Amino acid sequence: MNVGTREPITQSLERWHIAIRTNHIQQSESIHNEIKSEITQIKDPSTQLYYQLLNSRYLILKKELASAHAILDTLNDVHLNRTDIFGYYMNLITGMLLTAEGNYEVAELRFIRAFNLLNVLNSITDDIVRADFYHKAAVLYYHIRQPLTALDYANEALKSLSEAEDYELLQSGCENILGLASLSLKQYGKAEEHFLCALDLAKRIDQSYTSLIKYNIGYLYAEQNMSELAVRYLLEVFEEEEAFYKTHFLLSREFYRLNNEEKAMPFYKKGIELANEEYLHHFKILNALNQATDINELERIVKEGNDYFKQHELFGFVEDYAGELAQVFFTKENHNKASYYFKESYEAKRALQKKEALK
Repeated sequence: MNVGTREPITQSLERWHIAIRTNHIQQSESIHNEIKSEITQIKDPSTQLYYQLLNSRYLILKKELASAHAILDTLNDVHLNRTDIFGYYMNLITGMLLTAEGNYEVAELRFIRAFNLLNVLNSITDDIVRADFYHKAAVLYYHIRQPLTALDYANEALKSLSEAEDYELLQSGCENILGLASLSLKQYGKAEEHFLCALDLAKRIDQSYTSLIKYNIGYLYAEQNMSELAVRYLLEVFEEEEAFYKTHFLLSREFYRLNNEEKAMPFYKKGIELANEEYLHHFKILNALNQATDINELERIVKEGNDYFKQHELFGFVEDYAGELAQVFFTKENHNKASYYFKESYEAKRALQKKEALK
């Protein structure tokens, strides 16, 4: 990234950028320790801005999202609408942060803005920069249940990385997203191939990156109702990583499927303490579906969750949960309610297909 100066500090910042972009946390930390005392002496505004942008991305890499948000909040009002390289990175990094926080609607706007700048700025000619963008966009589109778009972006990223060296972790990330997108399309064999490829690439560089992939392999088996195998992988992840609500959610769900409420409940209780707003709804619906909940109360909880998912255009979850509620009413021979929720599930599916078709 050209900030208009070739001072030693700028060269150090560029080395830091490469380390962050390749997901090397220890190397990123080492370089940051070298430059953080020097940067306070630099008066050039472009160099200072470059440092702040990289620092926010570094904090996202370390999952210190609140600190990253604090930095970007000080920059957004002035720099978000720029049409230069700084505007591109402002939108990209803000989009990454919002994706990590689950604010997908605004994240998508930031990625669209970054994509437009990527294609008009003559200063961006590096295939690695494009691969970096495509990978991060693929992550977003997987999360908003648009697997075909996610597949397109992840494959584009891999093409751009085809001749790159030292980007195995980014390639692993792309394979991981290809696995998740294939899983969303119920292409289980392809999903497993991509996950195993991602796992192999990550193991070559840093074992600490394997937990997420093993979580996704557990998710793959859970989606095929292979709960015992899913639990085996998920418990391994649980032992390796700090507490994470998604792991708690899947372990709770799979133990419920194995009719082991005693083991399901601790994961449920801890998970709901850790969950963000989206996953609070997932946990509440999971609990209501598996407890002897009054059907009217179950309907209220699902409706409350689906109202949230519709508001945030997470139509895939509306399709899932409306379909499950329809099945419950059908078994109770309440055919009017069953028909209503089957229709809601179908409409959510159509909305999801329409949204993806616009990409």
